[in-house]
Amino acid sequence: MSFGRAEGRALFALLATIKDGASSESVVERLWPGDEERGARRLDTAVRDINATMRQATGLAAHVKFVVKTGQRRRLPAAYFDVDWWQFEEACVQANSASGEHARREALRRMLDLYQGPLLADRDDAWCLSPRQAAATQAVRGALRLVDLERPENPDRALDVLTLVVDRIDPYNEVLWRQILMIQGDLGRLSAFEVTFQQLTERLAEIDARPSAQARQIYQRFIG
Repeated sequence: MSFGRAEGRALFALLATIKDGASSESVVERLWPGDEERGARRLDTAVRDINATMRQATGLAAHVKFVVKTGQRRRLPAAYFDVDWWQFEEACVQANSASGEHARREALRRMLDLYQGPLLADRDDAWCLSPRQAAATQAVRGALRLVDLERPENPDRALDVLTLVVDRIDPYNEVLWRQILMIQGDLGRLSAFEVTFQQLTERLAEIDARPSAQARQIYQRFIG
């Protein structure tokens, strides 16, 4: 979707991360900090831009609103939008509330399927950093919970989950790499184990770091 104005693009991105919406004051504070005098006008401009662009794209009548106001909160109506981030958050809630292991496992898998990379990766606004990091943290925690469920009965599936996470979500998280090493070591796959340890060493070198004492102890346990 291509909006005509920067204000419209910014507001749409923000509201896509908050299903219940945000107050006008909060929107202005996040998107245009220090611009309180013009902030309300910029918000109105953004709303008009989104409405006009979406009406043109969908062919819906002029009275249809794609940004609605409930009380003091602006939001994207679920009747017209279904954002993958909203689905991710719903899967997270389901994983936390599931009464059975099967339902919990399915919700955690759905979380990982929905996480396709950093949230709002195409935007470099300061306000994006916090929800982006929170999304990655949620995804990693979900992955570790899924690994705990999968590993006793299907260690290969647990390895697949961990490999996906270090490839797609958090390549420098040594906790994840250590779990891969432990599973490979326990399975006796020492060639793969050595490759993984080398990959860990190379990844950490990218951020001027080295494998921790715990990682080296795991290496010594299976190789030394």
